[in-house]
Amino acid sequence: MKQRFSIVIRIISFGFLLIALTAVSSAQIVNVESKRSGDAQEGWHGALNLSLNFTRNTGDVFDYGAKGSIQYLKKRHRLLVLTDLSRVVAGGTDFINRGYEHVRYNYDFGEKRKFSLEAFQQAQFNGIQRIDFRHLTGAGIRWNVLENDSLKFWVGSLPMYEYEELTTGIIERNFRQSSYVLFFVAFKKFEFQTINYYQPRMDDLSDFRFSSSNNIEFGVLSWLRFVTSFDLTYDTRPPAEVPGLVFTFKNAIKLEF
Repeated sequence: MKQRFSIVIRIISFGFLLIALTAVSSAQIVNVESKRSGDAQEGWHGALNLSLNFTRNTGDVFDYGAKGSIQYLKKRHRLLVLTDLSRVVAGGTDFINRGYEHVRYNYDFGEKRKFSLEAFQQAQFNGIQRIDFRHLTGAGIRWNVLENDSLKFWVGSLPMYEYEELTTGIIERNFRQSSYVLFFVAFKKFEFQTINYYQPRMDDLSDFRFSSSNNIEFGVLSWLRFVTSFDLTYDTRPPAEVPGLVFTFKNAIKLEF
């Protein structure tokens, strides 16, 4: 009985590590739109999450990370800073070893502030994806096509420069077009949101990355909600031994009191 219980615990632990590994592998394109604060109050807003875990069973599992966000609002100006670092080591092997830092600035213009100038820079690494260092910088236009409590439709287009060093020693310098679309709809007990990024190389359109994050939430009872999410990342030219297509599918139950 004790042996069976130990096997079950191992299977569950490995399952959680596999889910985490898959989720991080799909994070090659940072989904900034899902991390913007909806708080419209002017001033500074921020959050910080630090974690440190150690588990010893048949092997040692060391898990630590840090997530932080800072947002500043002042009239037509908006500044967003994101940081995410995470590492999971099990049995001396890295299951997760990645991090990024992202800074984005928006300046709204026009009477209704439908448009905004947008500029960003991003630095990241991802050992599982063979990315030793990647730096992105770009600027462009964001258009809030439609925005209210039940319906949102945003689009953005930002040319960017990419510098990338892979763990294999390969160095690439490319100009890419980063475009994104966000669509959100909510009515009664149903909510749906999809955020999609498309990043082709300007001199070779066959070399592109695509990322899609989708979330459906609906109420079953007044206190019970069901959530389904599907995330996908596709890279036409990934580093050697890294899959081009990575996706995750998750279901969850939310209880509200």
